[in-house]
Amino acid sequence: SSSSSSSQLPPAVRVLETCRVAPSRDGLPPIGEEGASLPLTFFDVRWVRSHPMERLFFYRWHDADTPRLLHSVLPRLTRALSLTLRHYYPLAGRLRAVPPGSDAFEIYCTDSDSVPLTLAESDGDFLRLAGDQPRGLHELRPLVPQILGAADGGADSPQPLMALQVTVFPGAGVCVGVSIHHSACDGSVFTRFVKAWAAACCSPPEEDVAWVPPPDGELPVVDRTLVSDPKGLYTIFRDGIKSLATDSLSFPKYDGPDPVLSTFLLRRAHIEELRRRVPSPPPPLGTRYSSFVLAVAHVWVCLLRAEQQGTTTPGAAAGDDAAHLFFAVDFRARLRPPLPAAYLGNCLGSCFVDAPRGELVGKGGVGRAAEAIAGSVARLGEGDVLWDAEEWTGKVKERLPGRPLTIAGSPRFRVYDADFGWGRPAKVEVLGIERTGAIALADSREEEGGIEVGFARPEPVMTRFASLFAAGLQDNN
Repeated sequence: SSSSSSSQLPPAVRVLETCRVAPSRDGLPPIGEEGASLPLTFFDVRWVRSHPMERLFFYRWHDADTPRLLHSVLPRLTRALSLTLRHYYPLAGRLRAVPPGSDAFEIYCTDSDSVPLTLAESDGDFLRLAGDQPRGLHELRPLVPQILGAADGGADSPQPLMALQVTVFPGAGVCVGVSIHHSACDGSVFTRFVKAWAAACCSPPEEDVAWVPPPDGELPVVDRTLVSDPKGLYTIFRDGIKSLATDSLSFPKYDGPDPVLSTFLLRRAHIEELRRRVPSPPPPLGTRYSSFVLAVAHVWVCLLRAEQQGTTTPGAAAGDDAAHLFFAVDFRARLRPPLPAAYLGNCLGSCFVDAPRGELVGKGGVGRAAEAIAGSVARLGEGDVLWDAEEWTGKVKERLPGRPLTIAGSPRFRVYDADFGWGRPAKVEVLGIERTGAIALADSREEEGGIEVGFARPEPVMTRFASLFAAGLQDNN
């Protein structure tokens, strides 16, 4: 009999080599003995104590073998990485407090900065690990590079910000693992960096000097003075993360069996079917719901129903409490004046959605969820989008005991456009969501306009969700 995915032994991953890659400084003046510092903004300091952002990019490569990876692919990867870090040099720097022990954080860059790149080999089943079906987190974790000390932003010693790992599956494929400290940048920059590195891998060596990152040759903008802080949000957010840590508040852990990671695909036709069946939004919210709103509404309701079916908690089934959802919104274009799309840092606002649990798990729940999500997005408005920013940390603290659902990633990142020369990824996976219970959203690898949804839950919940997810696309739920 086959064992469940959560109980299988993890495949062996053997480290072959670790090298350090420095940003190319060709034609650039040295930074100098004093180094250069980028102060964290209020957008950045919120993430100082967060776990790193972690993504795995799986590529099919039937000719993959370890000698070829070491002798021909590794030089191409390191050359391209050095070129890319020339423009993304803060990611090779370190996070530190100035003075040590204080709460004034900065990214410190020197001429000796470099990023660790690990080469590894796995005997795992590539097609299964890069699949959609439930997989144990212990199977995927060895493919993720570790940033030493990244979770402890308060330490006196400077913290590295990035680690990279390339793992070959002989005769099957390769996995590129990327970990970046969230205080350095947000998901938009993360994916821009990976796509720039991938594009540099595909550029001829003679173009090294002229090469600039895509899209459209748009260089990262590092100027932190573009972010003004008239409301003193840096101090508010810094104190907020300290109070969260003091109160030991974090996302509730799931009891019972270890979570498994699964992916579900919402095709464009599925989204149109949801749009057809869900009542039109009330007039202030426009004429139609976005694909994002419909996808999140469907997943949120299915998850609530799946978790409710397995609960024995009094009151939970009655739906007499509120369900909470919150997610980050890119504020670059929403600020006045706006920030450049290529701004290298964090620029995320918070959007909070609350709705009665009973209404969401009942008939017509997806329509109720869509209205609540669209209403919260509409309240963000334009112009002074920071109108309630002082309250963000307090709102998080209030909602954490109620197991809020959060969202990682975005279909707008187009992660499947990252091509290192092996073609489009067979699969892109977000890790770390098992710690928070978040759902990870991405563009579809199969069709324009589709959305992939990944998340981790104990296998019984995942089985119930899969049934509800499919049923909800077939009849009016």
